Amino acid sequence: MAGRSRKQRSSSSSWSSESSYNMSDLQYRAKLPEKKAKEEFLANPIRGYLTEDDTTHDNSSMGRSRKRNRHSKKEQHVKDETFSSEDNQDSSVSSKKRNTRGRRKRAGISRKRKVNGQKQSRATILTWLIDCGVIQENAEVVVIEEETTKKMGKIKKEGILCSCCCTVLTVGDFYKHAGGTTSKPYEYILIAETCSSLLSFMVKAWYLPEESKFHRFNLIETSHDASDSYDDACMICADGGNLMCCDNCSSTYHHNKCLGMQEVPNGSWYCPFCVCKICGDPAYENDYLQKCQQCERKYHRECRQAREPVSLDMNETQEDTFCDLTCKKIYDKLERCYLGVEHELDKSYKWTLLQNTDDGSGINIEDDYQRTVCHSKLVVARRLMEDCFEEIIDRHTKIDVVKSLVYNCGSNFNRVNFRGFYTFILENDEEIISAATIRIHGTNLAEMPFIATNKEYRRKGMCKKLMVAIETTLCSLKVEKLVIPSVSECIETWIESYGFRLISSPLPKEITLHNTLMFHDSVRLQKDIRPSASDKQVWTNGRLKSVIHRAVVNKEKQRLSIAYFMNPTSSATIECPQQLIDSVSNPRKYVPFTWGELRYLLLTTRRVRGKAVAINNFLISS
Repeated sequence: MAGRSRKQRSSSSSWSSESSYNMSDLQYRAKLPEKKAKEEFLANPIRGYLTEDDTTHDNSSMGRSRKRNRHSKKEQHVKDETFSSEDNQDSSVSSKKRNTRGRRKRAGISRKRKVNGQKQSRATILTWLIDCGVIQENAEVVVIEEETTKKMGKIKKEGILCSCCCTVLTVGDFYKHAGGTTSKPYEYILIAETCSSLLSFMVKAWYLPEESKFHRFNLIETSHDASDSYDDACMICADGGNLMCCDNCSSTYHHNKCLGMQEVPNGSWYCPFCVCKICGDPAYENDYLQKCQQCERKYHRECRQAREPVSLDMNETQEDTFCDLTCKKIYDKLERCYLGVEHELDKSYKWTLLQNTDDGSGINIEDDYQRTVCHSKLVVARRLMEDCFEEIIDRHTKIDVVKSLVYNCGSNFNRVNFRGFYTFILENDEEIISAATIRIHGTNLAEMPFIATNKEYRRKGMCKKLMVAIETTLCSLKVEKLVIPSVSECIETWIESYGFRLISSPLPKEITLHNTLMFHDSVRLQKDIRPSASDKQVWTNGRLKSVIHRAVVNKEKQRLSIAYFMNPTSSATIECPQQLIDSVSNPRKYVPFTWGELRYLLLTTRRVRGKAVAINNFLISS
């Protein structure tokens, strides 16, 4: 029996991309003076607006009011419902194939446009604590630690005003100024009035109701009607239309455009998240699929054991669930070597990898101090992104995309399940300058939906500095490709300035196997992350012709092998070994340089003649 179609409803308040570029905003502010209204309009963040050298693109397709189709897959039935704007009549046809549903109006959304043109405040932990009201500006603080000099100061958004030298210092510098010797300044700087540490106020602010509501699991409640239990957008392209539904979960797909199927299959069909990653079969009766902690794909325990036998450690209190050793290595390295650890860049810049660990992840952060600082910086990064992007509310699920993504919130809807996301931040003097969200789907693919820079630091190369840290980390994890969704206005900048290109085969097929965040009006771009031969060219003084080559052993001649580190630190020096240098036949061609200098040049040099352009900066002029 065919179901009943829903009537379309039109709404004059629906937001479109065209409306953000015309003068409707000025007309809406008719009560304001024309000049002031125009200034406010120009101060507002515009979708797709690229500020200086940073691609702070607002991928906001989830927040647009549009009409969608959904093709609901049910066995032995077809719902073919059409809507007539003239007589509002519904027609339905039954057959032995699947059901189709006519277009329906999605729920409305709210897009909050920032109307103030005020200077963006410093993105620091102290600013956050003052803004949320747990501490007061100008509150007196004191450093109390064994064998340290007692110092007094006052809390400011910019830092701590030292009472003895009348200088505003960062929290870390103020602690060192007082003679502190540990690496935990927030624990030993106390509010004088309450004798409570700054660390305790950071914990209190993290669990405030207005903050903790953003950390929770996004449970999407559906109606009792089975046809309404599915998602309203395609998992691959985030667009609507005729969508094929999984028989086991809420996921929906375009069977032809996104999955490459000629027609909707008869019988049961299961999406890539409901079948074993190894054998491709779903979970049958008395069967169970485990979920990989890293890539979120499911697998049969027997299939995993058959492919890569794993010995059980009886001393382990909790069994790790990984689909293969590759995912386990990525997860372990992220958790043990990167999460919450500050890494030095050039000068006073640092980058850190953050993640919300309240859900049980981040088990290797055993230090409560490190965990609290990590969470606090995550809040500051979220506030920075909110200042750079308009609010993006998913129309079907009503969740706030940016907040849920930064806090890696899970969900029972795969499309808006953001578990596995990490946040990279770039800091200078404890101020977060840039932030980016990253999720790694194994060695083949990583995604970066958002990257933002404080407007006070744009056109200063901050985004490129953060990209160097991101690419270096992905390279160390042996990730091959980075994928981003870009609005059309930013495509040229991503290609020319950052080395991205339009996705090509076989990456689109790989994307169908993973949950990658996408927006219906965006274009996917990719970038190869694998190490180039440029640095190896310098190591061999220009003799290297190919990274992968055949080694022919000759007993009569000695063969020289050079050990090469896959992911050196930014300060590591790259230069040719002395054994390959000959003042007559093969003089030194390149001056020594650091890995960080090379990575920065590879990002900033226009690729008009390939990667050799960056290397040529280190050639010794004859």
